[in-house]
Amino acid sequence: MEMEITHKKPFAIRAGLHCLFSGLYHILERERPEAAAESDEADIYFETNGLNLEYYGDLNRVWLASQQDIVERFAQTYGLKPHASFEVELNPGAALLRLREAVLQGRMPLLFIRTTSLDYHEVFRDGEERNHLVLLLGWDDGSDSVLIGDSSFLDQAGHVTTYEGVLTVDALQKGLWGYAWFETDKERKPSSGSERFNAVLQNIRSFNQGLELPGQRYQGSLAYRIYVRDYAKLPALDAPAFSAVCRNVYYCFRVGGMLHQLEYLSAYIGRYEGRWPQEGQELLYRVEGLREKWRKALMQLYKVGLSVQRDKIGLLQDRFSLLLDEHEKLLCDLLKAVDEGQGTACR
Repeated sequence: MEMEITHKKPFAIRAGLHCLFSGLYHILERERPEAAAESDEADIYFETNGLNLEYYGDLNRVWLASQQDIVERFAQTYGLKPHASFEVELNPGAALLRLREAVLQGRMPLLFIRTTSLDYHEVFRDGEERNHLVLLLGWDDGSDSVLIGDSSFLDQAGHVTTYEGVLTVDALQKGLWGYAWFETDKERKPSSGSERFNAVLQNIRSFNQGLELPGQRYQGSLAYRIYVRDYAKLPALDAPAFSAVCRNVYYCFRVGGMLHQLEYLSAYIGRYEGRWPQEGQELLYRVEGLREKWRKALMQLYKVGLSVQRDKIGLLQDRFSLLLDEHEKLLCDLLKAVDEGQGTACR
């Protein structure tokens, strides 16, 4: 029997800063609207430790340390039961059946998908393969298609764009590698505002401290430090590889990396300005100034990659290292402003 499965309520897709954290906020609005009213996308980013990136020696990638950890932290923070898998490719058919059933039950799954399976914008049709996240809004057995909502992707001009429309089930199956949906846990309440704020402060401390793991893996600010150090390997690459790595470094810093962290930080400080009654405006000014410095440095890197200027890599390393110093100092001062009395802000 053919069946069209859609949500029990219409759901508007709104633009966010990042596909993962914007998607989670859309889900929170649906599952716990009362908690969503006290939160926003920037809250979720910091509460789930979205600023924690990992580098493990691949110059093409410094990325979110663990999407599974983010999903679990989100569920724990907001009193939700998670249903997630990041091994969909082991049995994609079974995953599709579970997703269809979830939509039938009124859930709104978050899909982890490769951009090569998305064709609704030329940045996907003509771009390199990346990981992306979209929301599953409906399922139409009659046309073998699903309704998806994309709350955040960048067009060619770098502007945040959204999409709501259809995707074939075949394309979904080819590109899907993970999913997560949530339902309200009636036995657990969301964390209080003070609990959430304290968790954010701890996550910022952990980022600044950095972490070295077995297997030459690095997290937090240390991941950026080692990543920049390893740019010394770039001049030995041939021209196509050199350009590709520079392009990927730009992408990793721009999407999910340093620029997103600063955008979220600006939003977070603005939301909780009462926590920084004296320093709030100064901190916001410093955040915006640092973001502009990072943007210019990344544009320089992008141009160096296009023109294969191997001799400029050392200068870029120095520039990036100074920006990391400034970045860590900014976060340390932010922590001191709310935590100086405890003497733990920058340990």
